[in-house]
Amino acid sequence: MKSKSRYSKWFSMLIIFALASQTLFTGIALAAESISKLVLNKNELALQVGDTANLTATAIFVSGSTENATVKTDWNSGTADVASVYAGVVTAKKEGTAVITATYMGKTEIVNVTVSKKVKSLTKNKSSLDLRLNASDQLIITAYYDDGSSEIVTSKADYTVDASSIVTVTNGLVKGQNPGSATVTIKYMNQTLTLPVDVEVVRRIDAEKPEVSLLLNGTEKIKLIATYPDGTIDEDISEKAVWTTDKPSVADAIKGTVKGYSVGTATLTATYGTKSTTIKVDVDSTLKIDLNKKNLLMKKNTTDVLKLTATYANGSTDDFTDRAEWASSDADIVQVTKGKISAIATGEATIYAKYGEKVVTATIDVEVPRRLVVNTDLISLKVGDSQTLILTATYADGTTGPVADSAVWTVDDDAVAFVSKGKVTTYKSGIATITATYGGKTTTTKVEVDIPTIIKPSKKIVNLQIGGSESIVLMADFKDGRGSVDVTSKAEWSTSSKDIAEARSGAISGLATGAATITAKYGTRTAVIQVSVGVLKSLTVNQEKLVMKKGDAVTLKATALYTDETTKDVTSDVIWTSSNVKAATVDAGKVKAIASGETTLTAQLDNKTVTIPVQVDMASDLSANVTSLVFDLNETRSITLTATDLDGATRSVTNEAEWKTSNSAIASVSKGVVTSVSRGKATITAVYGGKTVTIPVEIGVIQALVADKSFFVTKSGDQVQLKLTATLADGTIKDVTSTATWKVSSYKLGTVVNGLFTATASGKTTITGSFGGKTIAIPVEIDSLKYLKTDVVKVELQEGKTAKIEAIATYTDGSEEEVTKPALWTSSNIMIADVKDGVIRATGKGSARITVTYSNMRTTVQVTVTK
Repeated sequence: MKSKSRYSKWFSMLIIFALASQTLFTGIALAAESISKLVLNKNELALQVGDTANLTATAIFVSGSTENATVKTDWNSGTADVASVYAGVVTAKKEGTAVITATYMGKTEIVNVTVSKKVKSLTKNKSSLDLRLNASDQLIITAYYDDGSSEIVTSKADYTVDASSIVTVTNGLVKGQNPGSATVTIKYMNQTLTLPVDVEVVRRIDAEKPEVSLLLNGTEKIKLIATYPDGTIDEDISEKAVWTTDKPSVADAIKGTVKGYSVGTATLTATYGTKSTTIKVDVDSTLKIDLNKKNLLMKKNTTDVLKLTATYANGSTDDFTDRAEWASSDADIVQVTKGKISAIATGEATIYAKYGEKVVTATIDVEVPRRLVVNTDLISLKVGDSQTLILTATYADGTTGPVADSAVWTVDDDAVAFVSKGKVTTYKSGIATITATYGGKTTTTKVEVDIPTIIKPSKKIVNLQIGGSESIVLMADFKDGRGSVDVTSKAEWSTSSKDIAEARSGAISGLATGAATITAKYGTRTAVIQVSVGVLKSLTVNQEKLVMKKGDAVTLKATALYTDETTKDVTSDVIWTSSNVKAATVDAGKVKAIASGETTLTAQLDNKTVTIPVQVDMASDLSANVTSLVFDLNETRSITLTATDLDGATRSVTNEAEWKTSNSAIASVSKGVVTSVSRGKATITAVYGGKTVTIPVEIGVIQALVADKSFFVTKSGDQVQLKLTATLADGTIKDVTSTATWKVSSYKLGTVVNGLFTATASGKTTITGSFGGKTIAIPVEIDSLKYLKTDVVKVELQEGKTAKIEAIATYTDGSEEEVTKPALWTSSNIMIADVKDGVIRATGKGSARITVTYSNMRTTVQVTVTK
């Protein structure tokens, strides 16, 4: 550090010289910065042996500027064997005190360092506390150091509480302040403990009375009973509990005394510690409230009075009519004020009387009919006739009365009939429904005006030529015995297609080729006449099917039959189409065969269609000389394809057929020659003359994969060669060890290359070999032990003494090996006995168990340490 200080001084002189030289050339005088003081980030340090801490030094100059001078500062320790320092980093060496000196540019600062022993663990004499209110309990905190010593540090430890209102702690003395739960955190040096504390925690609290009834401004004392975890009972904690209410305007409680403030119900909650209970409070409680009338029949524009009576628990009653809240479900029908009812209009309404949280109702009936009856539900009239309906209402009290003038009358079809105050007048033939409404009730009457039982046209089917016409007579039969009446001119005539045919007063005219429906309507009855105008009845072609050779030509003829039974050659008028022009084409009935295949010819005229199936050079059968192929890589096979035509003749079509492969990555095909590409299965397909042949192909497919070992045991560092044999589909057996894919399931235990396995660590794993889509697994055990033992199983030592134990492993093959060093040694209590590589060191009086583990096996040595 001193040489570094001399280097810093030399470097400073060099800078001063450079600045002085610059002044000579520029004429500007510069002065070196003067330090005002040196500031350290800490003046005291408390460390444990082995800990480190960083000190920083900041130089503050006269100009006010600052600099981090930690690296430039000269650091020294007065007691380096207690605490050393380098570049501001302080390292605690042993228990004691040291003074660190920091010097920079003539300024010196010191840091006092206190080094204590390293705390290994911290214990408390209580795992938890359960205190009563204002009670206390003393904790004892013990620290265990790295050197094996221990110390009671109760007064030295720091204590914090997450709920200081519940618990306080002073030098380990825990005191319960308020009911509840808290956690005390104890910290000493680098160790921390926690202690759960319950204060006055009850198992449950119960109210002496779960429900209370009070008169307005009345009070009652409620007793709360607390049951503690130890079974003790506190008969009354009502003044200690915290009381809340969900309706403070109705009732509340202070220290267990409940008071009612207004009419209603409220729920009080009493809480003590973590437990609570509820009490229901009913203020100004009445057992019931009643109206003197529950159902009331009134006439419109009259009044009546309802009386509300309250009955208390003691049996007394009181008139609450003026104190209750009154309301009507429909103020347009009935209004109410302090029990006085006014009937405004016909209808029903409900009157509500509410006091506190109790409500009663009364139903008010204002001239509401229970039944509404019309004297007839069906009338039949002629056009221009009229008839008056009688409407009668039956009320709740059994009285009846005519209400035709007061009812609301409506008709669903005012073009057929009109109604006013029950009088029905008819306008035209048809059916209408008359509806009468009064007091929320309705009734209906059906009106039939000039409705015939049936109407019949003189003809139901009419065939016309374009421009032709025909007259139809429409006759109607009525219920009243008028006989058949000609209503042709009175009926409504319509057509389904005005472009094809039209009808006026029974006269039907044909306008264009096609079919239409003429409808005649009179009253509610209809009649239908089917009309055909120049309609095609059928279309035929002189051939039902064609079988042709490539290049052949045939001429077809189309004939039309019309509804008037006349026929006509329409070959040139027909629209001809072919569904597959690659096989055959058609033009004005002339068919030409183009290539092998099938097609359907269509002849269409108007709405008629005829189809003719056509076959060109189609095969009736297609066969291959083989049904399947099996061969290996780098080989080819040929397939010969034979077609049989419709006449039974056969010929080879290998070169003409269309060849396909299902998987070109496995096998390819061209003109029947199949070439292998890779191992696997594929399907070769040949298509000719509408027929298809498929040939399954297997190339180098593996039927079985076998390893020369199904399981083996080896040791770390040893090598084992595996052999893999494959059986092909044709029965050939091949050694595929070098071409197979090898893997080890646990790379930490070994490696495998071309079947050669090298064991690198102890354990169990699986080697897999894969070839041609097959995989085989070989389990392996490395360093598999039969048992593990030590040369001694029990040791007695004096404190501070050591003993060496040897561990011997016996493998499943019977060989033995001394594994003391590679084995894992652990102690059940290092405060009594510690162990490393088989060497046991006695650290304290007592008994401990030494466990040695190697290759998933373990054994123990019992150690007894005496003073």
